[in-house]
Amino acid sequence: MTRSVRNSRAPIFFFQAENDYDLSPSRVLSAAMRDAGREFELKIYPPFGNSAEDGHTFGYFGSSVWVADGFRFLKKHCQT
Repeated sequence: MTRSVRNSRAPIFFFQAENDYDLSPSRVLSAAMRDAGREFELKIYPPFGNSAEDGHTFGYFGSSVWVADGFRFLKKHCQT
């Protein structure tokens, strides 16, 4: 995955809830993109729910929290 993001031609928005099981995927992959000079954003949101399992479901069940940032990211990076 690290090689893939380093070679990515598309900007990537990495996001997770603070209480997800492990935040290193977003941190490691965004660092690889930064080191390769690629465009990305990383945002760690406050805890979602009451457990690591709840935090892990943030991408799906927490869409009302991150959707505005997602659209802002798309508008910034995908507008022609």
